[in-house]
Amino acid sequence: MADMTSRLRQLLRARAVQTIIGVGLAGWFLRIAAVLWYRPTCTTGAADCYTLAGDAYYHHHQADLISKGHWFIEPNEYIANGHIVDSAGDPPLYALYLAFWSRLGLDGVTEHRLVSTLAGFALIVSLGLLVRRLAGDLAGIIAAVLAALHPLMWINDMMLLSEGLYQPLIVAVLWAAYAWIEKPTTRRIAVLGAVISVAALTRAEALALSGFMVVPLVWWLSDVDRREKLRQIVVCGSAMLVVLAPWVIYNNLRFEDPVTLSAVPGTVMMAGSCDEAWGGEAMGFWALCFDARELWDEFEAELPGSTLRGESRVVYDESVRDSFNRKYALEYTVENWERFGIVAAARMGRSLELFKPGHSLRLNYQVEGRWEEPSAFGLGFYYALLPLTIIGGMVLWQRGVRLTPLLAMWPTIMLASAITFGLTRYRVPIDIAMIAMSAVAVSWLIEHLRPDVEADNWDDP
Repeated sequence: MADMTSRLRQLLRARAVQTIIGVGLAGWFLRIAAVLWYRPTCTTGAADCYTLAGDAYYHHHQADLISKGHWFIEPNEYIANGHIVDSAGDPPLYALYLAFWSRLGLDGVTEHRLVSTLAGFALIVSLGLLVRRLAGDLAGIIAAVLAALHPLMWINDMMLLSEGLYQPLIVAVLWAAYAWIEKPTTRRIAVLGAVISVAALTRAEALALSGFMVVPLVWWLSDVDRREKLRQIVVCGSAMLVVLAPWVIYNNLRFEDPVTLSAVPGTVMMAGSCDEAWGGEAMGFWALCFDARELWDEFEAELPGSTLRGESRVVYDESVRDSFNRKYALEYTVENWERFGIVAAARMGRSLELFKPGHSLRLNYQVEGRWEEPSAFGLGFYYALLPLTIIGGMVLWQRGVRLTPLLAMWPTIMLASAITFGLTRYRVPIDIAMIAMSAVAVSWLIEHLRPDVEADNWDDP
């Protein structure tokens, strides 16, 4: 048995990269099967199929409109009334990705879901190769397997959510961070800043990585004076601005109020700014706060004609509407400031599945449409990885591997959750870091809990 295990390990070590790619292909086929057979596209809203709704509706139709020459307009308004209204409901990258395929003729809902599974393949392979570089061949293969199987990874691809594209981009950020750690040059810190901005053009909260990842990495750099550290931080920030500038400039040329990555942060904040979201069973989650607070009269008073129906309705600039939402969301927070700490903790607890996980699980498949079986399996998968994450972090630390890039994912997501609301899918960067560290832990346990197996050097990437 020991000889057989040793030969298997030697074979995998010799073909680790091919094995990781093979796991990536298997994970890709799993995602394709989920799209075509497990949850095929439908329009009926049945429980055993996929119906386009919410953020996915926006992404799909935004991409279709871009491919036809209507750049970033509000899909609902155009489809319902034929009005062309500028929109920046989300950062642009995921819609542009889908628009590329729409331009090639793959413009249906199922086609968009299928091309989104390519991002899942990229996640599996890139994460496996990264962990292989950090902790050896076996750990890399295990990371690829975990990424291929984890439901909270593949479900985003098949649901047309921007998190699907965000996942491999987070791995790209980790690659850039560890490349800089290996050789902290000006060029590499600029690349790191640029990649963070690319990720932020998919999910805006990635910008927080500049503070939680880049600043600690640079500031704790040994044998470098303070001036050089400041210079590297400035170079990173400059690279970020260069990447973000076209989108930010474009937005501020077409909207009335200032807009950066998205024109709806106030709308998101509003969804967590009412009694229903600050207490009771849904505490820490989102609610229909605009309706719950009966703000329609105030909305009509500030934006006359906005609540009328039919052709008489006045359609206002998206940024102006968002300013209304942001003002009233902040007003509610200020008025209830004494409770903000406990609510922020509840929001973070929901994202980490430490506060009302059963309720969040039900909301994931009843409200978010993420289906019961993969959501439940994903929750169990997450809990199983928690102790392995701690072990893997300790192993990497003992081996002298900097943990800052991986650990930066936690405060980044906690900040986003604390100021908005807690969602399982917000946790994607944390789940990726957990997969990486858990793979290291499993590899280490295999090596140290099997004394009958010959020791081979798996730590040489």
